[in-house]
Amino acid sequence: MLPFVWLAVASLLGIYFFNYYRCYTRNLAAAKQSGLPYVVVPVYNFNRFWLVTHRLWLPLLRKLPTSWTDPWLQFLDPEWTWLRRHEPFKAIGSDIFLVCSPGRNSVYVADPEATVQITTRRNDFPKPIEIYGSIDVFGKNVISTEGSIWRHHRKVTSPPFTEKNNHLVWKESLHQGQGLIASFLDKDTEKDIAAATMQLSLHVISLAGFGRRLLWPHEELKESGKAAAVPEGHTMTYRDALSTLLDNIISVLLLPRWFLKISPFKQNKIAYESFTEWGKYMQEMYQDKKAEVRAGEKREGMDLMGALVSASGITAKQDPEKADGQLFTDSEILGNAFVFIIAGHETTANTLHFAILYLALNWSSQEMLQKDLDSIFGDRTIDQWDYEQDVPKLFGGMCGAVMNEELRLIPPVVGIPKCTLKGSPQPLTLSGRRVIVPEHSAIYLLTVASGRNPKYWPTLCGPNASEAEIEEDLSSWKPQRWILDPSKANTTATRQQDSQQHSDSEEDIGGPQSADTSSHLFNPEKGAFVPFSEGYRACLGRRFAQIEVLAVLAAIFRDYSVELDLDKYASEEEIAAMDETLKRQTWDKARDTAEGLLKHGMMTIITLQMRAGKVPVKFVKRGSEKYKYT
Repeated sequence: MLPFVWLAVASLLGIYFFNYYRCYTRNLAAAKQSGLPYVVVPVYNFNRFWLVTHRLWLPLLRKLPTSWTDPWLQFLDPEWTWLRRHEPFKAIGSDIFLVCSPGRNSVYVADPEATVQITTRRNDFPKPIEIYGSIDVFGKNVISTEGSIWRHHRKVTSPPFTEKNNHLVWKESLHQGQGLIASFLDKDTEKDIAAATMQLSLHVISLAGFGRRLLWPHEELKESGKAAAVPEGHTMTYRDALSTLLDNIISVLLLPRWFLKISPFKQNKIAYESFTEWGKYMQEMYQDKKAEVRAGEKREGMDLMGALVSASGITAKQDPEKADGQLFTDSEILGNAFVFIIAGHETTANTLHFAILYLALNWSSQEMLQKDLDSIFGDRTIDQWDYEQDVPKLFGGMCGAVMNEELRLIPPVVGIPKCTLKGSPQPLTLSGRRVIVPEHSAIYLLTVASGRNPKYWPTLCGPNASEAEIEEDLSSWKPQRWILDPSKANTTATRQQDSQQHSDSEEDIGGPQSADTSSHLFNPEKGAFVPFSEGYRACLGRRFAQIEVLAVLAAIFRDYSVELDLDKYASEEEIAAMDETLKRQTWDKARDTAEGLLKHGMMTIITLQMRAGKVPVKFVKRGSEKYKYT
């Protein structure tokens, strides 16, 4: 009996390695015929087994002689796109190259010309929707679909994203920016800027998108004298259900619901409870909205849920017992509501988080921002700020430059995924030369590499700078690189241009067009700056996010400054007794820790976030700063 077992095992291994070699030779032949530079690696770095176990193998492989592993070993780290950024493109000598593996060929792009072609030819280079299946926890949605189904979702979901509704985003973002400051000044509140920006962004999307205003803890105490009560039929408040769900989103997306329910681990049970509770709240909101629509009632504001219900075909004339005319299923409505929360919350929160950290590390940038805000708002109080008058100035000034520089350095998504279909290789024309992207290739538009490509970005290190100085400049936070001609700031013509860019014109698939940067600021070559993607599948909520970030930065920095919190290194009394040299040395320690986390403490799960630690900061009234260092 035993020889037969060994024979079966040997046969299975033989079949596996034969298929492994067959796939490798096929993919290698396609790589050679593509006309693209290529690197051969022994395993596809997004193979599930490799994703789970790569931390075991990589340290061992790194002990091998460099002559054996260069250049392929770097591409086996699933996080290489963030860790290496533009360096591999420079080493290979091309802004687009192919990594050949037995599992699949992968094409990495930091070339604007290629990016534009890939994003505008959506049928030739579709989104690989198989990697988004996990977000269908409530139903199919505009992110997890392609082709005609996606087109239908896009038409239904895009109407709320108009300039008219962005007024509400502006107003709520200003309110929440003040709430964030108040929470940081509250002695009883934990001072975690990453958590605070997550909470702020969650509050904005909840009110602007779903009509539910969420309160900061200090607001709850002021309003009712106690924390919000749990409604009947629930075990969590709406805010706690949603925030807990988002805190545990990876478990919810990756683990079966039945497992979460019976898991012996407390965190899994909490994840399941939050998933169930938020689903209940969404169902209640959905039923209320259907009743409103059928009664002919209409709510002012963005009202994403109302738009989903109305646009899906549920009308005042429809028989509640008949759903034959419904264009969206109930699960698709809830699925889209869920992805609006995910997409409208985490990406914007990250942008605010890292912009605030960079400003804490660079006093000169913070001072430039505050002076620009003074010139825009003068002595007007926040309740006197005007969307039409002030947003173009913010977008075209230092506030817009701060936002853009953060998105250049730390885009929410490091690699925008595309693909080619089986049996459908696709040509690209690059500088007049034709290349072929092989069939069934994974494609990644590397926003983080494009943002550091010296061919397409201005530097502030002078015309005679060395290559190393240029690389250092493009890896550094310098928002002023976006303001090439300060004399043109906030001109009438620029404001008119910006207003035209963000008008309510509709695409053929529905939805407003908007720009990634103001017409006043430096305008990168098309395809070089794509933090919100590009083409037909560009981010639907791009303008929503821009307005939120601009409003919050303005609300905070018009009256406050942000500094690194040095409590870890010395008490306030000790710092007060220090001379300037010792104080600077202490601040340098905090800066080095922060910069280390920004470089090496980041990891992508849904978006790129700081996973290895936290950078403590504090807000002080302008004029009370202690560390005006850069």
